[in-house]
Amino acid sequence: MDVKSLYTLVAVADCGSFAEAGQRLGLSVSSVSLHVRALEEETGLLLFDRHTRPPRLTEEGRDFVQRAREVLAHWEALSEGLTRDPARGVLKIGAVHTTVAGAVPGALRRLQATHPEMHMRLATGLTHDLEGQVRHRLLDCAIVTSPELEEPDLTFFPVAEEPLVVIAHRSVKGRTDREILQSEPYVRFNRRARVARQVERELASLGISVSSRMEIDTLDAVVALVGSALGVSVVPLHAGGQTFPDEIRSVPFGSPPILRRLGVVMRADCAKAHLVSLLVKELRFTYGAPPEKSEEEDAPRQARG
Repeated sequence: MDVKSLYTLVAVADCGSFAEAGQRLGLSVSSVSLHVRALEEETGLLLFDRHTRPPRLTEEGRDFVQRAREVLAHWEALSEGLTRDPARGVLKIGAVHTTVAGAVPGALRRLQATHPEMHMRLATGLTHDLEGQVRHRLLDCAIVTSPELEEPDLTFFPVAEEPLVVIAHRSVKGRTDREILQSEPYVRFNRRARVARQVERELASLGISVSSRMEIDTLDAVVALVGSALGVSVVPLHAGGQTFPDEIRSVPFGSPPILRRLGVVMRADCAKAHLVSLLVKELRFTYGAPPEKSEEEDAPRQARG
């Protein structure tokens, strides 16, 4: 039983099909099938019901996948522990789109400069999707908006707080968040994004009604549409400040301004926690957060809203 076959099995379980797992791993469908067959022959277990399309995990297959995840976690921990350089290794990082447009590139550049033996892979997505990839060990950690509910299997390291602002074209009249938002079409950020749900809750709490005509997936696209006078929106103001295009002005959202909390999330049993801690340190430095707090405040904790 080799590690590659276990990784292949876990990928099939996470992706839901042999074809998608093959695309993720760079393998043909036949190669994926051979890995799974080899595991079935070696263990004597029927891992998939092949009478369904796509094949589905059997009950004993689901049990085996869980054990495979545990074996891979221990194997990764052992591999990391054998290296002489504590910063050597590959760190698979996820990040929400809004942070990649902000401080994350600078933090990664500093991390690469100070720890050249560390290799990083970056994927972007929505918070919910990234957390799922962390749970399934497809990512080691993710830079996300603070979880809304307690997540007992995840640890959350806060790194920054960003104020939310209303943005509008300079031709739009109105001085307050309410006047601007209620007078123009609203450009909505993807409602599956956690920050978008936060904005929706705050709009309801403030009693502000908006008329939404467009829903956009990326912050850059939202800013571009607002800059073209196609509507107004609410977006995070990157910690440390940012410059919007000259044709856009911003006003605080809420009084006092409403904040979105950012941090790094990882599994509580993450084998690369020592590398994640280096990332957290650089993010806090880049965002301008205090490098150290009290021992109780700075310790990683279970994710919660």
